[in-house]
Amino acid sequence: MKKRVLAAAAGLSLCTSVFAQSITLTNTFGGNSDSIDAPTGGSDFITFTQHDEKDDSNYENTVTTVSDRLQLDFSTAKLDGRIRTEFSTSTLNGKKADVRFRGYLRYRPVEQLGFVAGNDFFTKYTVAASYFAASDDYASYGKMAENGIAVVGDIAGLRLAANISGDSLYDNNEAFKLNFGAQYRIKDVASFGATLKSVTNGNFSTGIFAALESVENLTINAGFVYNSTDTSFLPAASKYVLRASAGYKIKDAKLGLFADFATGLNNEYIAAEKDADKNITGYETMEYKTEDGDDYVPLQVRGRVSFDATDTLSLNTFVKVNTLVGADASETVVYPYVNIKLPKFGTLNAGFRMKFNDNVGLAQFSIPLAWKYKLIDKK
Repeated sequence: MKKRVLAAAAGLSLCTSVFAQSITLTNTFGGNSDSIDAPTGGSDFITFTQHDEKDDSNYENTVTTVSDRLQLDFSTAKLDGRIRTEFSTSTLNGKKADVRFRGYLRYRPVEQLGFVAGNDFFTKYTVAASYFAASDDYASYGKMAENGIAVVGDIAGLRLAANISGDSLYDNNEAFKLNFGAQYRIKDVASFGATLKSVTNGNFSTGIFAALESVENLTINAGFVYNSTDTSFLPAASKYVLRASAGYKIKDAKLGLFADFATGLNNEYIAAEKDADKNITGYETMEYKTEDGDDYVPLQVRGRVSFDATDTLSLNTFVKVNTLVGADASETVVYPYVNIKLPKFGTLNAGFRMKFNDNVGLAQFSIPLAWKYKLIDKK
């Protein structure tokens, strides 16, 4: 921890003395996910798992995760970037630990053109209409560029992106991929966008999205995805996906209502064909079938309600339902949590995440915890 802070401080000092006009150094203890819907047990502080007699693979009764994230954001008139260091361990004695470095650097010789390189662009180049309101997050298929090298052009509301990327979190089937993206926004009216991923490979996927932006405090968008492999937003891969999201903030009541929806349109999905050495030799369309031979289709619904009780306290309840329609299999996550603004000490997020399934009822119970605070904020 001390070495990471010193390294970040050294980098910060360099940026400050040489060129930086805006610098923010933020530390987050307790969670390494940017989304409220982090994978259950993936970054939650403590996780208790109920033994499933039907599936005892990788079974662990209790997991304690200690994690920390240090993030440096900086910008000038022509250069900006992000450097993030993440540390996570699933045991207190340090037997299981993971450290990773992520970030990007963007150079804009002119305002309309940008060149970016890095191993993670986060959500910087994401189609706005692919936003999920209940999850407060974007799926990977909405990203015009994810990592590697990209060229991005902006002019009169139109954004075009070309990207050569490597393996990503959700799609590690190709060593290198060629991706394209486009977005057009009519200010305060609507936005439209599309992504083309792995266009030269057999694992090609595409997404088309549209959003209404003319009503204040209202989020509403929809889209179609071909070859969705992001199982965070659908319980299984699917060849044809319909997705939608809506949300509305009632300012006078300090209330927010949000919902996400994603479903496969049939039981088909695209799978990789592998040889005896597990090398990918091609791709083929497969079908989901139950043991009785019936078809099933992946479906996911998410909902969130937020209430700003005071200027410093927000109460929230998040619910996610994963279902395999036709297979009588479902999983439900219920997550009540609070956001507390601490004067001069950042923001605290904490709650209880409960996962229920058809086999054991309450299958998992966890305690998410995240304390986010800014060490330096210079503008």
